[in-house]
Amino acid sequence: MKFQRSTLILMTLALGLAGFVYVFEIRVKTQQEEIQAKEQKIFSFGKDEIQSFTVTTSKQAITVERVTNAEELKKSPWKITAPIQFLANPASVDYLFMELLKNQSIPSDPNSGIQKLTVSPDQIKDYGLDLVTDTIVIKLKNNTTYQLRLGKKDFQGESLYAQIETPQPAAKEMTVLVISDDILSAINRPLEEWKLPPEPPKVPQPNPTPNPTPSATPK
Repeated sequence: MKFQRSTLILMTLALGLAGFVYVFEIRVKTQQEEIQAKEQKIFSFGKDEIQSFTVTTSKQAITVERVTNAEELKKSPWKITAPIQFLANPASVDYLFMELLKNQSIPSDPNSGIQKLTVSPDQIKDYGLDLVTDTIVIKLKNNTTYQLRLGKKDFQGESLYAQIETPQPAAKEMTVLVISDDILSAINRPLEEWKLPPEPPKVPQPNPTPNPTPSATPK
C-alpha cells in the first residue's frame, strides 16, 4: 500500500508531536519530583556549600568551621573554633548535616514529611518559638546565612516545631515547620563528642628473635 506524500508528512508530524509530548511530560514530572523533594528538606543547599555553623543549646554554644590548614586537613575537614580550638569529629558534623539536608518524607506514608503551618505572631508561643534556646546558624561559602530555630515537640511527641530565620515583629503571618525530632540528637551532644577522637596509640612491634648461630662441631 502506497501512502500519499501528505499522509506521510502528517504521520511524521504526529509521531514527532507524540515524542515531544512524552519528553515534555517526563521533564515536567522530574521537575515536580525535584521540587517536592526540596520541600521535604529543611534546607535545600548542599553539604559542600557550607562554610561554618554554630549550634546553640541551653547547655553550650559550639562553632565549627572548614579547615584550611593542610596539615589539619589530613585529620579532619572541620575545626571547632569556639568555645575551644580543636579539630572536629567528622562523624558528628556529618550526622548534623544529614538531619538538616535529608528528605523527611516516607514513600509508604503520604502524610509524612515536613509540614508547614501559617500562624499569627501571637500564636508563636504556642509552638515554643517565642523564647528559643536551641538554634543552628549556618553560613555558606557565598556568605549567605541561615538560622533554624527549634521550638517544642508536637502533641504526639514525635515531631518538632521549628522556624527558619528570626521572625519579624511586624509580620502578620509566620511559617512554622513541623520536622523530625531526630535533629535534637544531632545537636544535644557534649563537647567531647564534637571533638576529634585521639588517635589510638601505636603498639610497638616486637623485634624478631634472631636465629641462634649454630655452634661449631669440634673435630
